[in-house]
Amino acid sequence: MKLKKIAASLLLGATLAAGSAVCGAEGLDWITPQDMSLGGVEPGMSLDYVESIYGPMKDVQSHYVDHLFGYGDTVKIVPSADGMSVKSVLVKGNNGWATPAGVTVGMDASILQKIYGTGAVDSTKHKKHRMPGYDYYTYWQTDNPFHYLTFGVKNGKIAFIKVGLMQK
Repeated sequence: MKLKKIAASLLLGATLAAGSAVCGAEGLDWITPQDMSLGGVEPGMSLDYVESIYGPMKDVQSHYVDHLFGYGDTVKIVPSADGMSVKSVLVKGNNGWATPAGVTVGMDASILQKIYGTGAVDSTKHKKHRMPGYDYYTYWQTDNPFHYLTFGVKNGKIAFIKVGLMQK
């Protein structure tokens, strides 16, 4: 019985430490849940609801994810593992899809600091493995550090926006 209590205490301590590493990170800019959408689509929203707004999605080929949907060449939606809801939304063109604050692809990057703050990201991960030549500004949701809003900036302009949920 005593061993179970010790194991439970260790597990609880490890869980709290992991959460505080994300939640308590200094220098990160946190944004509200209301800021976590693109074109009105947010992580966790049902794919059926998205289709009721924008119509049927097309299957898209990708080297990075197994299943991907899209609207034209500029909007990509990654479904959750169960295929029922939105995991992330990526917008790569100035097509009218905006954040709730009105930020769109093509805007000057200086708007990000005015609206959201400086942002933070692991530049090694993104710049080496994803899209070299871009600067990344990532903002985390205040009450759920697994939701993020990322802006990819090239030559001082917002080149893409991604909102998502970190999950498998």
